[in-house]
Amino acid sequence: MPAYHEFDVSLVGVKPRIRRRFVLRATATFADLHRAIQDACGWQDRHLFAFRDRTDSPLAGIPDKETDEPDPDARRVRLSSYFGEGKETTCMYEYDFGDAWEHEVTLRAAIKLPDRFERRLLGGARAFPPEDCGGLPGYEACVRMATQGRGPKDLREWLGDWDPEAFDLEETRREFDR
Repeated sequence: MPAYHEFDVSLVGVKPRIRRRFVLRATATFADLHRAIQDACGWQDRHLFAFRDRTDSPLAGIPDKETDEPDPDARRVRLSSYFGEGKETTCMYEYDFGDAWEHEVTLRAAIKLPDRFERRLLGGARAFPPEDCGGLPGYEACVRMATQGRGPKDLREWLGDWDPEAFDLEETRREFDR
């Protein structure tokens, strides 16, 4: 039977919790995990990203030869090098270094399933922030506008019908699972 990793991803610093849960094939790379997080959370993959361990040491990201210590290439680092039986269960994923969206990525289980697939969305709660909203302070302003109507008029127009409580599992699953 094919082996998979079941992950829970939640946005750090936001209450109530915004999260997604999905399964990836056990042979996946950190680049595959990045793509899964982007698609599950509704991010648009317009910014840099990095995975770090609990001590803030780099696990994987986009190599940048101009830095003193470039991150290991996420396309080449397998998840099994970090996650698995007797290994770590949690890492941090930062997306958009300007807005600094920190995600806690937790391995919930290593499982075997009878059918073969690349990834599968299992669940989630609440809407992730709009792209480029300005980090946690910008997200809080978006929530105030969406729930209380308080804030600048241009923010209301920019947000459109964004609802911080909305998450359509079936719609997101259709896009994620294909």
